[in-house]
Formats: sequence, structure tokens, C-alpha cells
Amino acid sequence: MQRPQSAQGDDSDRDSLREPLATLRDQIDRLDEALLDLVEKRLAAAQTIAALKSASQDGHLKLRPRREQAIVARLAGRAALAPRELVEALWRELMAYSLQAQVRTDLVLHGNDLPSLTACVRQRFGSAAQLRSAATVVEALAAAASEEAVAIVALDEEAGWIDSLDKRLSIFDWLRDAQGEVVAVAVGRIPVEEMPDHPALGTLPKGAGR
Repeated sequence: MQRPQSAQGDDSDRDSLREPLATLRDQIDRLDEALLDLVEKRLAAAQTIAALKSASQDGHLKLRPRREQAIVARLAGRAALAPRELVEALWRELMAYSLQAQVRTDLVLHGNDLPSLTACVRQRFGSAAQLRSAATVVEALAAAASEEAVAIVALDEEAGWIDSLDKRLSIFDWLRDAQGEVVAVAVGRIPVEEMPDHPALGTLPKGAGR
């Protein structure tokens, strides 16, 4: 039985698409391999940086928030098709793994709602770092003062600890939830020249944690 003309036309259309689709998929595969090669080179460069930094221990973390901020802003500004959210998410992950390639840097969390706090932390710091919880603000800050660690302190209780913050430590970022509300601060041994551009950084938004 002869197939209907419309069915034959559908087959012809599929055949005409098969070759260009296969070509485009091959192109994507090659781009994926090239991207992986570049990621490998970036991680290798991070390890080389770590070797150079180890010769001059200054007591600060290897985390560089100002540089991270500048990288994301520069690349987001160059992007034509990629939205800023994609650029930021990709490079947050790359920079997180690059930091861990230099030295293990933990994130020490203190707050009443750890699952929600963890989601905010992963959005800001990526998925590479080890997380652990602290029973008190004092414990979290002690880790940040003496270890390769960043304290993440939720603003769900009295924030009087800020007034007696160890002079080695700085509040270098605010963490926001999905609604844009500041819910926690990041505290670490960050040199002044590496503090990111941030309005009133080192203080809290009006009403937060009070």
C-alpha cells in the first residue's frame, strides 16, 4: 500500500534535518571538550598560584572576594547571549573549585535554619567547599580566626557579637535569600585591599539581626 503523501513529506523533512542536526551536535561535543580543557588549565593555574602563595604566609585566607566580584562583572558585561545569572553561577563554581585547588577552605555555618542557610551559602560560594555547623557564633568565629575557614553567621538572633569582632576578621559579604533579604553574613580573614565593593560592608542592613 502506498503511504499517504503527507507521511512521505514528513519523512523527507526529518531526513533533511538529520544531517545539520548531527553536524551541530558534533560541534557542541567539540565545544564541550574544549571547555573541559580550559577548566583543567584553570585549575592547574590555581595550583601554581597556591605554590607561589605558600612562600609568603600573611595570615589571610586565599579567598579573594574583590577579584571574584571583578571577574563576574567583567564577564557578565562581555556576554551577549548568556544571562548574568548563568555567568555568575558558572564562574562561582569555577572559582570555588579553583580555591579548593589552592587550599582546602571550609565554610562554618551557624544559624537556626541550616537547610535554608546552606542553600544561600551554596548559591554564593558554590559546591566545592566542605560545610560544617557550629553550635554557637563564638565557635564559628573562632574557626574563621584560626583556620582556613569562613564563618557564615545567620542573622536570626542578636548580632551584638559584631561589636566585639576579632580584629583579624572582617564581614566581607552579605548572603541573601530568594526574596533578596539579607539572612547571613560571611566573616573571614580578608585583607583590606581584597574587600569587595559593597555598600556599608562591615555593618548590617537596617533592622537585620537586631
